[in-house]
Amino acid sequence: MKRSQLSKVTKLIKKYVEEEKEWGETEFVKPKRAQQKVKIAAGMTLEELHKTIQGCRKCPLGKSRLTAVPGDGNPKAKLLFIGEGPGFDEDHQGLPFIGRAGQLLTKIIEAMGLKRSDVFIANIVKCHPMIDPSDPEKRGNDRPPQPEEVEACTPYLDAQIDIIKPQFICLLGGSATKALLKIETGISKVRGEFREYRGVPVMPTYHPAALLRDPSLKKDVWNDMKKLMSLMKE
Repeated sequence: MKRSQLSKVTKLIKKYVEEEKEWGETEFVKPKRAQQKVKIAAGMTLEELHKTIQGCRKCPLGKSRLTAVPGDGNPKAKLLFIGEGPGFDEDHQGLPFIGRAGQLLTKIIEAMGLKRSDVFIANIVKCHPMIDPSDPEKRGNDRPPQPEEVEACTPYLDAQIDIIKPQFICLLGGSATKALLKIETGISKVRGEFREYRGVPVMPTYHPAALLRDPSLKKDVWNDMKKLMSLMKE
């Protein structure tokens, strides 16, 4: 193709692109994401946000779960705990951390001199990630959330943080830590070290489920909580 012909074709393409932009047809320039964006209205209350979450079907988790689990606790909590995702019991009852791991978390909270009603407890994703989504009545069917599931749900969590305005966040487990802090480092390497998310001090620690598997980790978690309590007192 001659240079003059190439120049003519380039001009025609540029003109076509500009015309399409005016009509809002820009898919060929930047393909639309398959994942729908979450729409959260400004000034939304926590109750309104949770109703939105309960009706959400924007990713595969919303189509397989029994009940969405937005979170529970004090809407003006100073401390926010964030886990990985709902499990079997949570999916059936709509409340976070109510199984064996949840019972242990309650003991940790009480050891800190607090009650569950003093804090707020949520998860990275609000619906139960299942190995076999066709059988929500099956126990032992849990799995970590996939990156696209985390991406779909993160706006809900961010909105919760903006509404509750916690002064401190405690991340429970590697999945929650990696998802929120955007790091690949294992939880054993970052636990006990303060980070920051949306301007809020963050303490990563082991998930209570890990303590049930390996009770020797309880000492590490308690040391992390003591650091958190010390900062909270300051």
